[in-house]
Amino acid sequence: MSFNLQRKIIDFFPINKRILQFCLIFAVFSAFFASAQTKHQRYLDYIDRYKQIALQSERDYGVPASITLAQGLLESYVGQSKMAIEANNHFGIKAYHWKGEVYGRCDSLNQVGYRVYGAPEDSFIDHAKFLKGPRYSILYEFDVKDYRSWAQGLRDCGYAEDANYPAKLINIIEQYELYALDGGKRLDAGREGDQREEVETLLDEDEKISARERRRLRAEERKRRRAQQQQQQVLPQERQQAYTPLRQGPVPSSADND
Repeated sequence: MSFNLQRKIIDFFPINKRILQFCLIFAVFSAFFASAQTKHQRYLDYIDRYKQIALQSERDYGVPASITLAQGLLESYVGQSKMAIEANNHFGIKAYHWKGEVYGRCDSLNQVGYRVYGAPEDSFIDHAKFLKGPRYSILYEFDVKDYRSWAQGLRDCGYAEDANYPAKLINIIEQYELYALDGGKRLDAGREGDQREEVETLLDEDEKISARERRRLRAEERKRRRAQQQQQQVLPQERQQAYTPLRQGPVPSSADND
């Protein structure tokens, strides 16, 4: 809206100049923030094209479809990066232990290039296989719908050096509701705090304890989480009946056991 038009409107209502001016400013800012949350068509087209292969990767390899799509969108610049266009590589996977064609290699500097795929979908499958490596084994302790823990876990495991990498993935997932692809729900920001600490603790201790001990600790953690999930599924009245008369003190409320 031009300045002259604003002045004409304000002059037309001399009694409520300040109120009208405030309304005009509020309308401008509201329009600005609304546009900032707009879903871009290019993102939607990318998601529509690759959502099925992402869901297949989740079924076959256990990598959340929301994480796969968010990483693809971020690392391929929504499929518009030079590598994505020329090499069908949407995840920047390097050509270590690769017998196929290599993109961007410079032998004189002894640099490793990137894998070239026949189709973009091949890079999605290879990305899922890559995340099945031992470095990322701890990620599979998280539920497939817990995209926040997966996003932070990728950073903790060394997938990316960018400290903001988890936040970028989470923002994409939540803005485009990628969590809903496999029936998941949007998660609260503080929900992954305890799990993140567990991941970081296990990663720190990985160098100090044996492989057998790590397996034992992870098995106990899985057992604890299953028991916690089963407890949360019990109805309130059933939960109250679960306490025997031998228990001392008042029967705790459901909030005490969450």
